[in-house]
Amino acid sequence: MSTLKPKELARCDGKKGRPSHVAVDGEVYDVSASPLWERGNHFGQHWAGGDLTEALSLAPHGKEVFERLEKVGVLASVPAAREAAPRRIPPAWAAKLISIHSHPMTVHFPQAFLVFAPLFLVFFYATGVMSFERTAYHLLCIGFITAFPATATGFLHWWYKYGGRSRPVFKLKIVLSLLLLPVVALVYAFHTSIGILAPARISWAALLLYFVMIPLVVALGRAGGLIVFGGKGQ
Repeated sequence: MSTLKPKELARCDGKKGRPSHVAVDGEVYDVSASPLWERGNHFGQHWAGGDLTEALSLAPHGKEVFERLEKVGVLASVPAAREAAPRRIPPAWAAKLISIHSHPMTVHFPQAFLVFAPLFLVFFYATGVMSFERTAYHLLCIGFITAFPATATGFLHWWYKYGGRSRPVFKLKIVLSLLLLPVVALVYAFHTSIGILAPARISWAALLLYFVMIPLVVALGRAGGLIVFGGKGQ
């Protein structure tokens, strides 16, 4: 079995007809035949030609997925810092929640509800249709409720899947998450105190509060995208 230096491994990137090789725990695997590694790219998050040992610790699966593939060699050296990288072992219930992608699954609900709520409020004032006012309020309520499991699973994934890493993108996402909850609570309390809004008299305060939620939700979604697709959480 051949021994590959990191530079030799880097050339096996799956581009221009080259094979796709990846290293895990010092062992090199050929992923060229895998449909999940087309042209050396794995879902736009990982690329062939590198050492995926650390990235694998953040994945929902283990090394067993590589052991089904052909082992073509060993890596000449593994960086000491990577070998010593700490990893939090989640309890069984947390591992189960992470394995079913609980945060990506739950986070889309408040994102959708809290963005469409202000839009329906605009529809209400533009058309005078009372059902749009109630729809905006109900979307706000559901968005507020679903924001709690989304935030809880977000902390769970950060603590165990990403090892509680102190990265700027994680800090930003935590701050935005903790800011969004009281903002949504304020909007909910304000609309509830007023009751049903009147179409003939625009409540600019309600519109402003509703629309404050949109940049927070968008910023949270962008931060999540940078972690998942931009590699900022590594």
